[in-house]
Amino acid sequence: MAVVHVLAWFHRNVTEFRMAVAAVGIGFLFTVTAFVLYALPARGFPELVIGLSFLTTGLVMLGSGSLKR
Repeated sequence: MAVVHVLAWFHRNVTEFRMAVAAVGIGFLFTVTAFVLYALPARGFPELVIGLSFLTTGLVMLGSGSLKR
């Protein structure tokens, strides 16, 4: 029963614009983390790939112009 309420809330409140902003934020954080890991003696390539893919996806969603705001 609680799952139905959560899904209804999710459907009402989560828009494509909010998902795009969240993707840009997550992508930015992962990309900055990857650059910090590259500066340190650590491997940051997986974080860089994930960060750039989230960042690109979010920016394309924001730039598409078909968002309901």
